[in-house]
Amino acid sequence: MLVAENRNFRNIWLGETSAHFGGQLTSFLLPLIAVTYLHADGTGVGIVSAVQFVPVVALSMVAGVMVDRYPPRRTLVTSSFAQGAALAALGAFQAADGMTFGQLVVAAAVIGVATVFYEVAYQSTLPRILPLDSIPAANGLHQATYSVSTLAGPAAAGFLVGELGLSPTLTVAAACSAGAVVSGLLLRGVKAPEQPRESALKAIGSGLRYTWTLRPIRDLCLQAGLSNLHEKAFLTVFLVFAVRGLGMSGTTVGVIVGIGSVGALVGSLFASRLAKRWAVGGVLALGAVLAAVGLLLVPVVSQAGVYVAVLASVAMMVNGFGVALFNVFAVSLRQAIPPEHQIGAVTASYRLVALGTLPLGAVVGGALADALSPGTALWVVGFSYLVVSFWLTFSPLRGARTLQEARELGRAPDAPATEDADRPTA
Repeated sequence: MLVAENRNFRNIWLGETSAHFGGQLTSFLLPLIAVTYLHADGTGVGIVSAVQFVPVVALSMVAGVMVDRYPPRRTLVTSSFAQGAALAALGAFQAADGMTFGQLVVAAAVIGVATVFYEVAYQSTLPRILPLDSIPAANGLHQATYSVSTLAGPAAAGFLVGELGLSPTLTVAAACSAGAVVSGLLLRGVKAPEQPRESALKAIGSGLRYTWTLRPIRDLCLQAGLSNLHEKAFLTVFLVFAVRGLGMSGTTVGVIVGIGSVGALVGSLFASRLAKRWAVGGVLALGAVLAAVGLLLVPVVSQAGVYVAVLASVAMMVNGFGVALFNVFAVSLRQAIPPEHQIGAVTASYRLVALGTLPLGAVVGGALADALSPGTALWVVGFSYLVVSFWLTFSPLRGARTLQEARELGRAPDAPATEDADRPTA
């Protein structure tokens, strides 16, 4: 496989694997600390979770500008070091006199900021080190890593805290960031693209205009934002419905949701194989629809009366499979279509829209569960998701057979010619 033979890709992917595992461990660990060690109330736990997410909305475009202006190695190393330092500081505070809630919130905010810069830098680097036809395979590995980390990270956090204690667990999380630092240092020969000198504000505005004036990229952003809004709303309602309506324990609900990652792992491994048989645009649109169908199956199987947990787990696997197909090719397309000097801006704009709808989805889901009933809200969100999942079937991307066709489709007629049509392997 060409991606495996690329030294830069191997290095950055190993760093991403370490960073993802550490990130999933940390995202579960920090709220756990707030609940168990600091005895925070619900609002406190919400604050710890929120401060990790707010930087996505506030700083994504700034991260995009930096990635387009400076070598990615600098951003990857600095952000990984910041994450590790924040976790190590928490471990030191806990080992000394015990950490405070304020220290936990500050560390969570630092980790959230660093994660934004790291993810934008990583996703913007792949098309600069790989040829166009290798990008889907690389993103398939990225999605597989994410799926495994989603399963293993929280489980590892719970096990380590129970067996070793809090400070050693924080040390393990910090070591994952250290692995990402080493990986970033090994990245060689990838420079920032040449581009006109302009202020950061003008660069952000230029990136946003470019993203929203090209329909293929705009369609990707909108589909991702709508999908994430419905995914988060559905999971919020499902938690309430499963516990109060079906009498499931929190552990059972967690297992059902986690099994969806198995479907995502399968989808990520088969994505590039499917694209060789079918059109890239068709697989992309299919993934969005399958993700919605999987969630709509949950209220359907809840009426069965028997084996509800098993059937709901299968439905979640269908959802995970669809989400993985969509993610692999959505990321690949947004890396392939823009000229090199706009990759960071497009990546940041996409993440801003795609992830910015998550808190809104949580609020909408909770409000629907209260206004209707959890069971009714589950049907409403599921049907709504199915409707919006067909957005890409009306997009010009639907007819793109390859990434090269999608790139040509996405080039604006008046855009200046670029020389990155066949980016060499770095």
